[in-house]
Amino acid sequence: MRVVARFFLLLTLFFSAGCSWLGGTPAGPLLSGRTMLNGQPAAGIRVEAYPAGSYSLAEPAPYASPGSDADGRFALHLPEGRYYLLARGRGLFAYYGRNPVVLGEEGVHDLNIGLVRVAKQAPELEPMVVSGALIRVSLNGEPLPGATLYAYLDLTSEMKGMGYAMTGPSDDEGIAELALPAGTYYLLARKRADGSGVGPLRAGDFTGYYPGNPVQVHEGEVLRLDIPMLQVPEKSADLQQSLFGRTSLAGVIRDSSGKPVSGARVVVYRDSRMLNRPDYVSNPTGANGRFLISLPEGGRYYLAGRNTLGGAPGPGDLYGTWNGSDDHSLVVKTGQHLQDIEIVVEEMW
Repeated sequence: MRVVARFFLLLTLFFSAGCSWLGGTPAGPLLSGRTMLNGQPAAGIRVEAYPAGSYSLAEPAPYASPGSDADGRFALHLPEGRYYLLARGRGLFAYYGRNPVVLGEEGVHDLNIGLVRVAKQAPELEPMVVSGALIRVSLNGEPLPGATLYAYLDLTSEMKGMGYAMTGPSDDEGIAELALPAGTYYLLARKRADGSGVGPLRAGDFTGYYPGNPVQVHEGEVLRLDIPMLQVPEKSADLQQSLFGRTSLAGVIRDSSGKPVSGARVVVYRDSRMLNRPDYVSNPTGANGRFLISLPEGGRYYLAGRNTLGGAPGPGDLYGTWNGSDDHSLVVKTGQHLQDIEIVVEEMW
C-alpha cells in the first residue's frame, strides 16, 4: 500500500508541474498565455501542440498543457520549433489564428487564444452538390453571410492560400456548399472586410476552423457541418508580422519617383521563378510605405512588391522586385533582422 500511495503522490506532483510531453518531462522553451472566450478568461482549457511537420492533426497531440487556471492562464514547455496550436475543453475550441507558431529559445509568452463554442446547428437543407459538404458559417450562434469556404488536402500549405477548393460567399443564412470528391479534407472559412479571397487576415476580418478536422468525405456523401467563426482582434493583427518569427525583413515600398506607396504588400518566395503562391505575404503598407514581415527561419529569398494578390500582375497593377543583388535574391540568417530594404514598384502595362 505504501508503494501504491507513493506512486500516486509522484503522479500528482508530475501533472501539477505541467506535463509538456505526454510520457515525458517538462523541457525546452516556455509557451504561455491565456485562453479567452468573448474577451473573458476561460478555465479548464487544454492547449495542444503539434509540430509543424506533423502528417495530420487527427491523432492525439504529442504535447499538451494541463487545463488553464481560473484566469485562463496556461503554460507549456516545448522543444524549439514550429507548432500548430489547438485548444479544447468544456464545449469550447480554438485553432490558433497565427499557426504555425515559431518557438525559439526565448520562448513565446502572453498569447491570447480566442475560443469559440462548438456549434451543433448543422444545416438541414437539401444539398445541391452530390458529394462534398453543406456548411453553415456562424458567429456566436448566428448565421454569418459573405464568408468563403476553403478545403485543404493536408498541412503542406499550412492551410493558407486558396487550397484544393474554395467556394462562396455564404448566403444570408450563412449557408454555402463545397463540391468535393471522396477524400480527407481540412475545412476552413474566412470573411475579409475588403471582400478579397486571399492575403493575410486583418483586424475586423473573420476566421473559422471546423473543430472536427480533418473530415472524411465518402463517394456520394454530403457532410452537414457548422463552422463557428472568430473575429480577428486589433492586437493580433498588429503583432502578426513580428511576434512569431526570430527572423524579419523591414523596409519601404516606393514608386519610380521615390514616393512611398500605400496599400502595397511584400510577397516573399523561396523559388527564384517567383511563380504560384508566395511563401509569405506582408500586411499592406501604410501612408509611409513601410513594411515588416516575420520569417520562421533564415535562407535565400526573393522579394517583390505589389498592390494586388492572386495571379500574375495585370495592366494597371503596381509591381516590382527587389534588385539589391545580381540574381535578385536576399540572404538572411536565422535570428537576423534586416532593415532598410527598398522595393520600387511601377505600373504594369
